[in-house]
Formats: sequence, C-alpha cells, structure tokens
Amino acid sequence: MSYWRTHMHLHIVNKLIETDDIKIKCGIFQGDSLSPLLFCICLIPLTEQLNRLNTGYEQHTTKTKISHLLYMDDLKLIAKSEEELQK
Repeated sequence: MSYWRTHMHLHIVNKLIETDDIKIKCGIFQGDSLSPLLFCICLIPLTEQLNRLNTGYEQHTTKTKISHLLYMDDLKLIAKSEEELQK
C-alpha cells in the first residue's frame, strides 16, 4: 500500500513544535463535503495557540478578544498592530 509521509511544524516565538511522522494513505479532494471539517480539525492546534497569545481585537461590550476567523478554507488573522500580527 502506498502512502505519503509528512509531519507538521508549528512555529511559536522562539519555539518549534513538530509532530512525529504522519502516514497519509489517501487524500480528500477539494469540494468533498469532508474538506471544510477536516480543515477546521487540522487548525485546532493553531487556534489554541492563537487564543493563548491573548492578542487581537477586543469587543467593547463583551470584552471578548478575537484573534482569528475561520471560514471554509480561509483563515484571517486579526491584530491591533503590525507588531502584534507578527507575534
């Protein structure tokens, strides 16, 4: 059986998190109904890290901070300044 081998890297300020090898036996085609769900599942570690940074736009009424938005296959990062965005 053929498969691809890959691993994920997550760069955090002066730190690198790397997974062990991930064996991929088959892929998901763009337009497949599972594609958006799997995209969001794969971004959970990134979402958790962004939430820990405590950056982003703060709503005045609820004091909730929004650092990123996910929609289908799109990720938008939100920051108050260029420096915060680089963080």
